Amino acid sequence: MRVHCSTKDCYIEEPLRRRTFTPMIRYTATIFISAFLLFLVQPMIARFILPWFGGTSAVWTTCMMFFQTVLLIGYLYAHLVRRWFAPRTAFLIHAGLLLIAAVSLKVAPPESFKPEGGENLTWSIVWLLFVTVGLPFLALSATGPLVQAWHSLSHGGRTYRLYAVSNLGSILALVSYPFLFERYFKLREQSFGWAIAFVVFAVLCVASAFQTFGRNSWARSAETVSGKSPRLAVIALWIGLAMAPSIVLLATTNLMCSEVASIPFLWILPLSLYLLSLIICFDRPGLYRRWFFFPLAIVSAVAATIVMLLGAQLTLLPQIVAFATTCFACGMICHGELERIKPDTQHLTLFYLMVSVGGALGGIFVAVIAPMIFSDYFEFHIGLAASIVLPVTLMIYQEYKRDKPRTLSAWATVFGALIAITCVGCSVFHILFTGIRDDVLVRVRNEYGLVLIVEDAERAGGPYRKMVNGRTEHGGQFLDEPKQMEPSGYYLDGCGPSLAIKAMRDSRAGRPLKVGVIGLGTGSLVTWARPGDEFCFYEINPVVESLAREYFTYLNGEDPKTKVITGDGRVQLERQYVATGSEKFDVICMDAFTSDSIPAHLLTEECFELYLNHLRNDGVIVVHITNTFVDLRPVLYEQARNYGLVPYLIDHNPDPEHETRWVLLTPDLNSQLHDVVSDIQSPWPDDMPRIEWTDDFSSLANLVDWSVGLELDYKREAENRNEEESNEPR
Repeated sequence: MRVHCSTKDCYIEEPLRRRTFTPMIRYTATIFISAFLLFLVQPMIARFILPWFGGTSAVWTTCMMFFQTVLLIGYLYAHLVRRWFAPRTAFLIHAGLLLIAAVSLKVAPPESFKPEGGENLTWSIVWLLFVTVGLPFLALSATGPLVQAWHSLSHGGRTYRLYAVSNLGSILALVSYPFLFERYFKLREQSFGWAIAFVVFAVLCVASAFQTFGRNSWARSAETVSGKSPRLAVIALWIGLAMAPSIVLLATTNLMCSEVASIPFLWILPLSLYLLSLIICFDRPGLYRRWFFFPLAIVSAVAATIVMLLGAQLTLLPQIVAFATTCFACGMICHGELERIKPDTQHLTLFYLMVSVGGALGGIFVAVIAPMIFSDYFEFHIGLAASIVLPVTLMIYQEYKRDKPRTLSAWATVFGALIAITCVGCSVFHILFTGIRDDVLVRVRNEYGLVLIVEDAERAGGPYRKMVNGRTEHGGQFLDEPKQMEPSGYYLDGCGPSLAIKAMRDSRAGRPLKVGVIGLGTGSLVTWARPGDEFCFYEINPVVESLAREYFTYLNGEDPKTKVITGDGRVQLERQYVATGSEKFDVICMDAFTSDSIPAHLLTEECFELYLNHLRNDGVIVVHITNTFVDLRPVLYEQARNYGLVPYLIDHNPDPEHETRWVLLTPDLNSQLHDVVSDIQSPWPDDMPRIEWTDDFSSLANLVDWSVGLELDYKREAENRNEEESNEPR
């Protein structure tokens, strides 16, 4: 043994223990299981609370922000424990934390946490997650850097490879969740199994750390003691290179989920690619090549901005490929450069702490700050620009410091990066330009999405004002006073709600109707009301109600009676049923879409049971299933089979801009409804798959149109003209 002295103290370096296979297995298994549980609990708890907060993409974004912040706290805890306490004390502290977390473990959130309606979505979710999984997640997040510190103390060697093992466990958890756990296990079973696995992990973690219990110092050799502390500029680079891909990750998830549905598959795909970039860069750094990944990031950034501008003109698969490739490429160049400037193991916990600071700052920026300061999804463009500028700047600096800089390759990359940044800037300018056009009166964004009020002076029928959520129109109104209360947009004569209301009015022989509507929009369904009718709207986004009252007049009349209840429609209907019993609606209309995203929790078996509890015996349920990418007919047909309902499929095509699809369901063969729709209903396909949605199982895999194609507006217009010409009499 040897004695080492520094300016602060002296210590005796003990001979290295013989490296046996068993301790290494314990370290590897501990860090793998901790990472697996760490990332398995994220989609699991999000699935629990998704129906409570409207099923929007903001739920997952907020969850990610929370978990990144707790991960930061866990890394800070690990860093301070290693800095302030000897290994023996650190072992006792962490063992105590694991014990408290295991004893107080309660993954499934209680029903008392369901929102009342009108609360701030972000902070409500943060509080719920803090109370339920905050402490176990903190213990898991701190375990990774601590186990690597224990490994460095007892074994030395390539400690950073355990970081790759950690990321491997994370990505396996994410990939297995939608295809294994979500598919075959109910949520309660998932939470119970996770709790058992956490207890097993806690025991394994204590056993792994115990072999360092006798050590009085974290230092292993004079070389590590004399290592220099990293400079502030390097620490700032650690944070920046971690923050930029985190912004791209969350912004990409937001964009994909807002156009399809907030489902685990679309949460997990970009996150898995993000983690895959970490695995490659830290376990196989030789696979990271600037000459390949810099051009890939540049090309994918340009492609992503083009896809964002084309929007719904593209089919789903090209959009997912473009966004996913961009997320992976940005992760590779940022994490690849991050790996190249990592410190030695003496500063391991500081490095992880700063990386987690960057990740948490990215999450907070996307989930909290961006909706407050931006009127569009500008955080995506900012993340792209930062993900390219930072690595390019670092590369230029490193090339400049070389004795023989590779000038040609460096400047070629810079030139390509400038092209990409220019394209991103042009995209931002395009969005800004659309936001300051004369026809855009209001542009409001909050945690529920982007809402615009747009005027169309050239519309057939006269000046027209409409509400647009994301890329989808959510109702409108003619501005000329004589036409203000005429049906318009999606709700012209022949739409699903109009047919149901007509049929129920005939069967009620003049008695006023009571209609429940999930999804307010502009409130234009009121145009189908008559004196004495009662319309009850359920709207989760408070901004929508304020805009509907300020810029439209549907809700301002005294007759018919209308009221708006703020909060998720399903949650509010549940509360009403418990408090006062059935509302006895004649018609329930479900038309709650955020942009083109599907509120899956409003189409499950449990939710249909709730609809029937609030419906009269001969009432009608109307469901709007228009979607660019997803065919929801099998889901509605299966719900009709489950509850003995008669389904009618209505394809309403008043004009090319407002082609809609509705499903009308009634508990028995309603003769009035049958008479109204018998001549105009569409046939159900014979080859539909049987797909049953419940709160535990609601997969979109068999419903999505995965075709590859581009349908530009001018092509659609040409097809419509050709069809009109072919129908003209000769």
